[in-house]
Amino acid sequence: MSVEFEKLTAGKLNPGAIVPQGLDNQWAPTNALRRMIKQAKPLISWKGRKKAVLSEWRRALIYAPQVVVNRVALFNNSIVVDDYSGNDKKNFQELLRRKVIVDYLLTEESPDQRPTFEIGDEKWNRWMDVIQDTKLACVRLDWGKQEDDFKNIAAVFHSYVQNLNMPDRTEHLTNAFRIPKRHREAFRKKLIEVASYTFDIASQGKNVVRNELYKKFVCVDNSKIDDGYYDKNKPFAAELKEIFDLRYTVNVPDAFGRYAFTPKGSPDRTVLGDVNQATMQNLLRDNRVKDFIDSLKRMQFAILNDALYLKGLDILSLADVLTIRNTDEWEQYTQSLNSLLRHPMEFAEKIDDVATRFNKLNRKITDMKIANTKKSAGELVSRLQPNMMIVVAIGGALMQLMLDPTDASRILVQTLSGPVSIGLAPIAINLRISASEYVDLGISVNFMRSKVNNGREIWREVQGALKDDPHFKFLEEQDLGIARDADQSKKEIDWNEVLG
Repeated sequence: MSVEFEKLTAGKLNPGAIVPQGLDNQWAPTNALRRMIKQAKPLISWKGRKKAVLSEWRRALIYAPQVVVNRVALFNNSIVVDDYSGNDKKNFQELLRRKVIVDYLLTEESPDQRPTFEIGDEKWNRWMDVIQDTKLACVRLDWGKQEDDFKNIAAVFHSYVQNLNMPDRTEHLTNAFRIPKRHREAFRKKLIEVASYTFDIASQGKNVVRNELYKKFVCVDNSKIDDGYYDKNKPFAAELKEIFDLRYTVNVPDAFGRYAFTPKGSPDRTVLGDVNQATMQNLLRDNRVKDFIDSLKRMQFAILNDALYLKGLDILSLADVLTIRNTDEWEQYTQSLNSLLRHPMEFAEKIDDVATRFNKLNRKITDMKIANTKKSAGELVSRLQPNMMIVVAIGGALMQLMLDPTDASRILVQTLSGPVSIGLAPIAINLRISASEYVDLGISVNFMRSKVNNGREIWREVQGALKDDPHFKFLEEQDLGIARDADQSKKEIDWNEVLG
């Protein structure tokens, strides 16, 4: 008996569809990663891994309208597998029916076609039991020939890494990762070394893949990549790993023209200083730059009151997820988010509504869980102060805008200046809402990805316009403590192999 399913193309995905980076088998938040490297402990020994991945999985299912999951995660990620192996099986099936979870097929023609990678009979039979009586949605890059798509994905990843030696990219990454001045030259030389290694791979007629970069620059020699033995004796192993991971995990969402869902405690895609040409929105034509600057000056930051919120989303079941997605608060938040994604140039009028709706949703989630659990409220909640931030990246320069915690009428601006091309330059804008890096209730939305002519001139124009407006206060080095108060948050696909 064949399985009933709907074939989706990229254009049929929800405008706010995401691919969760937290399901990547190498993911770890920055603090945990640095601690593992310092203590010479592998990823497989990280005690907080299950809780962290489960939290990210729940965040994706609650805060995103639609979640695209690759087959490796569906079969091999223990958190995802647990959801359809136990009491939540029927709820997992309902999420499939509603097209909340979409199965990303690599080369398979249907969800009941066994994948090309190794998978045991037990895992396969368990999956077949889930989809046998469940109509689900599946997506591919193309339901015909995909060779050119695979080549493009491989080439984009390779090209980014091979160009790490370019001065603008080097300086951008140096600023984004806040490399101390005394280490900047060493970091620059390491990026040049990575680029040179990648060029050597290209000279063999191949594209570099993440595992090769791991072996050379991140992992202990002769160790198993999947075990995650990251080498503290390899300079900048943490920074390089996060660069490789981020570029790797935005490959698929970029190819679909959708969004990577950034895990809490991890860098978002503005760190890359690169916007894939395929995902650029032709928004900021020369005659619209003034509109963009005016929008920056007019935007209102929602004042999010401190209140009791859940400490973590990992305590939620899939039944809870379905209940949450049926609430008016979830519907209103999703409509607001999709409106921002569809009309990013109207962000001045929309970002505060997204933040307000998001906050109301979190209050609803908290109240629902308290009412439906036997645990005391003190075990489940903490009093938190949510905050929102806008991050603007133009070429190699970054600007962070956040509400002044001491004066709600003023917006603080912190810049990390890097090189910006005098010609065409990418621009990306993120909305971040968070309460604490230790709490799950936060999102990072890359709602604008475009390009501008005369990038350097535009960067200077943006800075000048905001500096001339008393509504904005630019922070000096000694003021960075204020910024920290305002922002309290804080299996690999080998495309060469796919192509044969």
